[in-house]
Amino acid sequence: MLPAPPPILPLPPAMDRLGKIIDRDLYLSTTMPLFSLWRQHRGTSNLQSRLHRLPHPARHLLQHLATHGAPVVLTTPPWTATQIDAAVHRGPHKSAHDYVEFLRDELADMVDRSTWMVLPYHCVRGLPNLRISPMGVVPQHERRPRPIVDYSFSFVNHDTAQLSPPEAMQFGRALERLIAHIVHSDPRFGPVHFIKIDIADGFYRVWLRLEDIPKLAVTIPNLPGEPPLVALPLALPMGWTQSPPYFCAVTETIADLANLRLHKRRRPPPHRLEGLANTPTPTPDEPSPPSIHAPCTPFPPANPLVYKHRRMLATCDVFVDDFIGAAQGSHQRLTTVRRNLLAAIDDVFRPLMPDDPPTRTEPISTKKLLQGDAAWETRKKILGWILDSVAMTITLPPRRLQRLTTLLDAIPPTRKRLALRSYHQLLGELRSMALALPGARGLFSHLQAALATATSNRLRLHSGFHRALQDFRWMRDDVSQRPTRLQELVPTTPSLIGTHDAAGPGAGGVWFPHPSVTTRQARLLLLHPDGHLHRVSPRRPGPVVWRMPFALPVQTQLVSADNPTGKINNSQLELVGAFLQDEVAAHCFAVRERTIKSSTDNLNTLYWHRRGSVTTTSPTATLLRHQAIHQRFHRYLPLRDYIPGLDNRMADDASRLFHLSNAEFLAYFNQAYPQITPWALYTIHPSMRSTVTSALLPSRSPPASFLRDPAKLHTTGMRGSLFAPRYPWILPWTRSVTASPTCKSSPTDSDTATSTPAAELCAARPWRMPYATLGKRSRLWGPPTHA
Repeated sequence: MLPAPPPILPLPPAMDRLGKIIDRDLYLSTTMPLFSLWRQHRGTSNLQSRLHRLPHPARHLLQHLATHGAPVVLTTPPWTATQIDAAVHRGPHKSAHDYVEFLRDELADMVDRSTWMVLPYHCVRGLPNLRISPMGVVPQHERRPRPIVDYSFSFVNHDTAQLSPPEAMQFGRALERLIAHIVHSDPRFGPVHFIKIDIADGFYRVWLRLEDIPKLAVTIPNLPGEPPLVALPLALPMGWTQSPPYFCAVTETIADLANLRLHKRRRPPPHRLEGLANTPTPTPDEPSPPSIHAPCTPFPPANPLVYKHRRMLATCDVFVDDFIGAAQGSHQRLTTVRRNLLAAIDDVFRPLMPDDPPTRTEPISTKKLLQGDAAWETRKKILGWILDSVAMTITLPPRRLQRLTTLLDAIPPTRKRLALRSYHQLLGELRSMALALPGARGLFSHLQAALATATSNRLRLHSGFHRALQDFRWMRDDVSQRPTRLQELVPTTPSLIGTHDAAGPGAGGVWFPHPSVTTRQARLLLLHPDGHLHRVSPRRPGPVVWRMPFALPVQTQLVSADNPTGKINNSQLELVGAFLQDEVAAHCFAVRERTIKSSTDNLNTLYWHRRGSVTTTSPTATLLRHQAIHQRFHRYLPLRDYIPGLDNRMADDASRLFHLSNAEFLAYFNQAYPQITPWALYTIHPSMRSTVTSALLPSRSPPASFLRDPAKLHTTGMRGSLFAPRYPWILPWTRSVTASPTCKSSPTDSDTATSTPAAELCAARPWRMPYATLGKRSRLWGPPTHA
């Protein structure tokens, strides 16, 4: 039953626009029930009325949102009057009081746009299911502050039933998908161009269910003499846990419809906003990032193992409310791609109509169009990064690079304590930047371990914390001089496949290069037919084996049944083997901007590598840090996989047969695992031996102590008969495949790629590597049942 209209109580003289609006709505609340007032105030839905006709599985859900709004279902009993009064008495967060003038102006605008309504508390106190949450304000760089509601503080988020489709939130890997499309685009069709199209007012374009509005009410600052005020959202509010998935259900559907249009090669007519969309991007005031065309960073040759699209690229993706288009071709083709995206938005969001109130705006942000976001460009700022499809780089904008410098400089090495809030700010900023900084994931171990020392709202900074910050300073200097190439971020068909292992005596491993790989002028040991060893620099890529015995102090600290008090476990030795495996690849072959894949029979090592960091200060953290810096320096992309121990015989022998001399060891390998090209033995450099020993004992090594420039490349490569193992150790080689242009996928989602049958297929199976990129399970996302 709807509540009766409350008695009208006069307000003090209104001193601002919001106060006048409150007076108006307070009077209207005496003429009709509040629920009827809300229905009348918000008017017609921003979504189209016939969404059930869309060619998409989510059409019934979108039709439900357009007709009824998003439901708010809480799993706990309604609040008592005492709880409600206490929440109103507490009031909004401090940030709301700091921006009181801005917040009241913003609320007045949102009430005019029919997305909120503000009333005195006494007017809504008797509403059923009323709950009160505090309002806050989040400042933003070069943008207006963003009002947000802390529904977690009031436990509304915790008590909300999860009814929205979580599979709709696919924006987490939008940037990775875009980079993958650029890398796999065929350069014959020209560079990739980008556009951005933003949805104005975002979440506020989707209504809430009418009877659920009181559950998301918030308290806001009031002026002196005003009674307590309560704001009620009529649409999805910022801060509610179900707002993102419900809104993303709408925008992801639009992206799917746009890609479906592109797949069917639709040619829509000119769009009403096309003139604004042609606005060029103004010249930026910020200085340009460093060019990668410096003499010290020549481009490596094109990787023939990278799959290239057979058609010109044309795709759309979305990050919450920011649509991103990427396409190749002529100006006419680019215009057609943009028209398809604009038309797909109009298929779901209702365009501005002549009978709409003057406060309603176009769903597509015309402000962003006038800033040049929808102008096709090969270099554009997208999702906080600068993408350049000509130089094939991704860089931090100067502002973010300066912010990183400011955060790092604010914590000098002499600092002993840090506020927990500043710690979370630093960690969040560094993690957001790590996406396009290869190797950065391995530098977080000591930063995460510092959280264990937190007491109340402060934490103690240990030496490992400051060493980690020093590593980030090194990476900041490196990325400011050499932007990241996109090829360093997208896994492709591996150029090298191998395995590694470690045990008490030492570590060892093997590498099998693809015939297209260029060798370096490294001095390797080859066994001459007369039984003597020769140091040579092979021009032709062939199998390489390496081994390194552990120092006696390391062996004596290994945990075993006879030494239960040791400080080094076998999994950490396996991690050393993985690190040395990458070192061998970088110094024997041209792995810059190439994918390399190595398998291990130790699950802990596999888990550590895929996670990137740990929350301890053990040797594990140090070794992951070394591998991260090594990857950034040598610019390769490592993949890890698991191989059963029984199938890891070559690496197992390499890590244990130290009683054999080098000549005897190579003779054994050539006999036990014969190849067309004989085995070559790589000797680990003394500086690297010292580095891994120091990491296990442990002590810290600066990057300069183990980062060595690899030997020069051979200028010409031999192309004769291709080597391959003659027995069950043959390795599969195949090109990776990518999704269709209408699919959105994660570059890390994978499936086993097909390969040429080996001599014994069962023996070759452990070498298979899941590196083939998969698409989504279907071209169109959507819930399996009707809403």
